[in-house]
Amino acid sequence: MTRLSWMLIPLAFLLAVAMRGQAPADQQPVHEIHMTAKKYEFQPGELHVTAGERVRLLITALDRDHGLEIKAVGVKVNLKKGVETAVEFTAAQPGEFEFKCANFCGLGHGGMKGKLIVEALGSPM
Repeated sequence: MTRLSWMLIPLAFLLAVAMRGQAPADQQPVHEIHMTAKKYEFQPGELHVTAGERVRLLITALDRDHGLEIKAVGVKVNLKKGVETAVEFTAAQPGEFEFKCANFCGLGHGGMKGKLIVEALGSPM
């Protein structure tokens, strides 16, 4: 074996040890939450997640088209009536963040809001 090969073997070993136990982002578990949107509410209206975890919202608008906007995590989607829409994000920072309907849905539209509560890792939920 060449001298370069002998130098690469320990490097590859160290890299393998460092990566052990770390799943790639697309293989990390996803916290899945089913939601509905209807005049003028989201159910559930409060979402509890942990900072750093991957979150997938599965949202169905029941009565008409709605929308979902969570500025804190860069989410803004339209929700078609009767169609389940998947939204994925990672909430990096702990805190409480508002979400709201992003598609005018009638006179109560302004009150169609909810709360995303992101707990610090290790905090009780």
